[in-house]
Amino acid sequence: MLLFALMKVFLILHCCDVFCGNSLIQNDDLITPKDKPIVRFIRIYGEQGEQFPPIIIIRDDKGTISQDFSGGQLVVEFDVASQVPPNLFARFFHCSYDWKENENVFINEVSNYRTSDIFWQAGPSHSRYYNFRGTLKIPNQQIKFKYAGNWKVKLFDYNDPEKSLAEAKFFVVLPLVNCELRFYSDFYTPERNVTASAFHIEALVYSKSSSGIVDNYIHSVGLYRNHRWNEPFFISQYLSTNYVYKYKYEFDTQIFGFIRSGKVFRIGGIPAENGYRVIDLTNLVLFPSLNAPIRLPLSDIRRRGSFFEPHDDGAMTTTFISPNYDEYVYLEFVLDTEGWEVKDEVFISGSFNNWTPSVEWKMFYDDRERVYKLRQWVRRARHNYLYATGVITDDGKIESLSYDELEGNTVTSGHTFFAFVYYRNPAFGGYDEIIGVAKDTYFSARR
Repeated sequence: MLLFALMKVFLILHCCDVFCGNSLIQNDDLITPKDKPIVRFIRIYGEQGEQFPPIIIIRDDKGTISQDFSGGQLVVEFDVASQVPPNLFARFFHCSYDWKENENVFINEVSNYRTSDIFWQAGPSHSRYYNFRGTLKIPNQQIKFKYAGNWKVKLFDYNDPEKSLAEAKFFVVLPLVNCELRFYSDFYTPERNVTASAFHIEALVYSKSSSGIVDNYIHSVGLYRNHRWNEPFFISQYLSTNYVYKYKYEFDTQIFGFIRSGKVFRIGGIPAENGYRVIDLTNLVLFPSLNAPIRLPLSDIRRRGSFFEPHDDGAMTTTFISPNYDEYVYLEFVLDTEGWEVKDEVFISGSFNNWTPSVEWKMFYDDRERVYKLRQWVRRARHNYLYATGVITDDGKIESLSYDELEGNTVTSGHTFFAFVYYRNPAFGGYDEIIGVAKDTYFSARR
């Protein structure tokens, strides 16, 4: 009888938490649209598995440098809320090194880079957040990439073909040069009182072959942390580079040398950050399928520069999820800064939102509990994530982005970096192609 009474009290309190005040589930997230589909989430990865980067290697007579980064195809995967199977198509856009879409009609041929050959699967019958999952593998018989460089895939509705519903980024590499990454421990000047651990990174680009490469046309290197393709660090001879992400800190860059003996692209003062936090939604006991928000078992706390659980280098992993439970969980993230006063806005960035902090992922401060909170739908998987700070501009972008204040910095963070070498090909009026790629971490680089 006592156990029954306790269970009754728990259910009453639970219902009050679900239906009272700010605990109401966001109605917009649960309504299946009648007139147009909504893309809930999109991601892209190598066909070998979710851990592999979205890189295609062009292998032809010109590409003589051996690079083992891709099995040949990429998987584009997206979840859609729609009452009927959505009528979508995909378009592919070649971009400059800093992700501006190329307006050259010879490079971005509409007829060659458009497809509706999408494989659709229905979501779990009890899923309230999405209804259909689309999958597209590229390149294929219909879509082939003749030009190396940065590429975007965008989704469109046939009923409204001018408005993009979602996009994802990938890289096509024609390996004409060798590239090596070198890491050195460094320091920077943090704005707040946190550990000043940083990286000094050099990308050494060289080629001994007579491939006709013009040294001055090798103009930039883009550095990316693994799976964080929306947060590049550019080392470029174009000093006017102004990417959409404006980080809190400025980075010193240098370019010197020649391709035959080694051309060096150097950047210093990149905060080392911390090992990723891990949340494992594959545990159905801790994270059951409910219509109510599920709060994390323990509040996250501000870190000073250490981590405990091995992470997945920023990847999202769904390997052990059965189709019946491959859905989204309504989570409540809770961050306790333990009295630390945060001046900027607080965001969550992780594999569940493609490492893209945005207004939708901004936390609010609960004055009563004195913690930061956010409720969001997260796909059931094992995820990596971090807490960021930044400023929201009038047009909704995030500026002064930084992870050091709430996560700390440690050179043992173990993040893998990728370097892409950009070459200004003069053909067709000029376009940026990727002619080299390398990856490494601070640990392996020291060995």
